Amino acid sequence: MARKSLALELYANADQSVDRRYQQQMREQDDSPVPTDPSLPRFTLVVGPSPFSMPRGWEFFLTSPYEGATYISTVLHNAGYPVRIVDVRYELDPLRAAYEQIVGQTDVLGICTFEDNFPFCRELMEKVKEAEPDVPIVCGGSLVTSVPGVFMAETACDIAVISEGEITVLELMESHAAGRWAKDLPHIRGIWYRTPEGQTKRTPPRGQMMDLDALPRMRLDLWPQSKGPKGLQPQIISSYSRGCKMDCSFCYRTTPQVRAKSPEKMSRDMDWLKSRYGIDFCFFVDLTFSSHRGQTIEICDVIKDYDIRWTCLTRCADMDVPRINAMRDSGADIILYGVESLGSEVLREARKGSSENLTVRAMRTTFDAGVRFGSLLIVGLPGESEESLRHMVEFAETYNHVTRVKYLSAMPGTTVYQQAVSSGLIRSEVDHLNWLSVEQALHEDEFLNVSGLPEQVCRDAYKAIYDSYEPGPVMDFAHYPENFLYFHPQPDDGLARSTSYAGSGWRAEWSSAAGPLAPGSDRFTLDRCADEEVAAKGSSLMTCGAKEMERSAAVGGK
Repeated sequence: MARKSLALELYANADQSVDRRYQQQMREQDDSPVPTDPSLPRFTLVVGPSPFSMPRGWEFFLTSPYEGATYISTVLHNAGYPVRIVDVRYELDPLRAAYEQIVGQTDVLGICTFEDNFPFCRELMEKVKEAEPDVPIVCGGSLVTSVPGVFMAETACDIAVISEGEITVLELMESHAAGRWAKDLPHIRGIWYRTPEGQTKRTPPRGQMMDLDALPRMRLDLWPQSKGPKGLQPQIISSYSRGCKMDCSFCYRTTPQVRAKSPEKMSRDMDWLKSRYGIDFCFFVDLTFSSHRGQTIEICDVIKDYDIRWTCLTRCADMDVPRINAMRDSGADIILYGVESLGSEVLREARKGSSENLTVRAMRTTFDAGVRFGSLLIVGLPGESEESLRHMVEFAETYNHVTRVKYLSAMPGTTVYQQAVSSGLIRSEVDHLNWLSVEQALHEDEFLNVSGLPEQVCRDAYKAIYDSYEPGPVMDFAHYPENFLYFHPQPDDGLARSTSYAGSGWRAEWSSAAGPLAPGSDRFTLDRCADEEVAAKGSSLMTCGAKEMERSAAVGGK
């Protein structure tokens, strides 16, 4: 059996009696939620800022309520806990905005972690602990799962929840409400925790839920967006499965093992989202939506009953005529394919299990079915050459079917990350986590140059691929946040298929949008977070957004 690249505890199964008990509780409380009990501990879940930009037509993804935070909030709400989501993704000063909504207003603080919000998490925890040292802080999500040791050593985190959190958070809060943490924490699986003496301990892994049908229907009205003047946006992020059968060197998965909901559960969820929240578009964020032909067709048969448009992520190797026809007939607008690169050596080293032939075959199959094909591409993977990059540019410019391009990120927990740490390319893990917080997925980003290619070659390829974008599926998005930023107007409409879909001038005002960088982001540029030689290979030719902040501040100071 091939050696797994991710931490071995992620491959465990949550199948003990305590896991089954909480899964049964989730089922019962989904049908009959417990009335909110003000005597129970108040739980506040914070969603912090991300600098990540999205191309024109995909902005809805940045603002939508998302599954991880929604499920955690929902299971606690259904169990009777007073739950509140604090969403500061697009505040000009997210740290201050979060702090003002926390202090004096919660008994337990939960923080959602993701790859690009480490400084926010660290600084928020520090400020809260200064004001209220007795409020416990629980962190969950992909980043703390990938580097729990860093969080426990470098932040004021009290408990790190590893991998899936629904069962674990119910067990934690039940124990906390009963005043039993001192006794129970050593026996609650799937966590790292801090003892009263300040020592860090870890418990055995909980693993993944075996039965996703136990998950509740998502209560999107727990998000503050639902109470705003525009109400909830009609685009939603959802899934029918968790996990991925692949083991790509650059990709981190908190749930690597594949689990799927039944068609009956999927139908119940879709009916709830459609009837209660009026959704009209869904981004299915399953890592490989069409992995299994029969299952894909079954799920598409369910989706077809709800008259929505949708998109998903999948692999080129997992597409054929029966699958794409079922996807088209159920409302698929565009299918996003993890192409990443066309170079055979690059794909082999990345463990993609793909090839240029498979990519072209999937593209033709998708086009022939009348569905749009969206390429997800990476500039700077290990093994990339100037020739393979030129070929990828030609591919993008020929078909104008790019949905996303980004420079390679060494995501914590991945093989690429581990190799960068061991080689010294990453000076320290904390430095790297800080630097990830200023990556905006824009042409001018700094990048960690693991390919060894000249910086100019990488930037020229990125720009050419970026200019080959096609429109995203929601051109009439109406929930733009007040403080959104807009980047790179592009007068070139691309091919006729783009204008026939989105009209002429579809990206003339902007081609990407995102929330603002958090104040102080200029502290985390590559020259401050990497060795000088490393920084020079990926940050010399352009001024990234964080450096622009520093420059603007200097000009303003004069």
